Amino acid sequence: MRFLWWVNSLWRVPLILLVTAVLASISVLFSVFDASGRLQHRCAKAWADFIFWVSRVKLKVEGVDKIDPEKGYVFTANHLSMFDHWAFLSGLPIQFRFVAKESLFKLPFLGWHLKRAGNIPVSATRYRRTVRAFQDASKHIARGISYVIYPEGGRTWGRMLPFKKGSFLLPVHAKAPIVPVTIIDAHKRLARGSALLIPGTMKMIIHDPLHPPEYQGLDLQTLADRVQATVASAYPESTHGQS
Repeated sequence: MRFLWWVNSLWRVPLILLVTAVLASISVLFSVFDASGRLQHRCAKAWADFIFWVSRVKLKVEGVDKIDPEKGYVFTANHLSMFDHWAFLSGLPIQFRFVAKESLFKLPFLGWHLKRAGNIPVSATRYRRTVRAFQDASKHIARGISYVIYPEGGRTWGRMLPFKKGSFLLPVHAKAPIVPVTIIDAHKRLARGSALLIPGTMKMIIHDPLHPPEYQGLDLQTLADRVQATVASAYPESTHGQS
């Protein structure tokens, strides 16, 4: 079976790269005259839908009905692999942006495009700059644009790491509802250091939003621990500690 997966990758991966290049070019073109990022988001969603289709990965999403499409949220999820990004883009039927590492925004052209689309750069060493970015994002959240952040700080490939308290500066500044999200088996669809897309199923569970009155008064670490506990509550025990 694994041999067949590798054979299929010989045509799937080049096709994905081709479609990625085409949609990225269209998205960049859109970004020239659309500073809202809405058209870029549609391109990204089409990209994610295509990847799920061509890789024969089925995404099961639970809890979408808990989200009001007219409101802005901060989604906080565990981070297993690249499929996490595609799952949000394909499975979340609202406008949202990602919170990403500042280093990505320094890349020629890509950085300009990411910023133009409304994504937020964060830095572990430039606290004031990150806070200013979160303050700007608060305005977008008030207008109904949501954000996705991975509080572990990077991909874990199977085991859940502690949520970093700094990740929760954004919802606190924006006074936004926090939505814990549990992602399951994304690392089994794309293994660490591999280009092999493995057909199968992955799941994204959207938990009840945590509204500002429910977390006001909590320090950031307590809030981080509380949200992580919710995410972990739906995470299969059999996958804990694996990589």
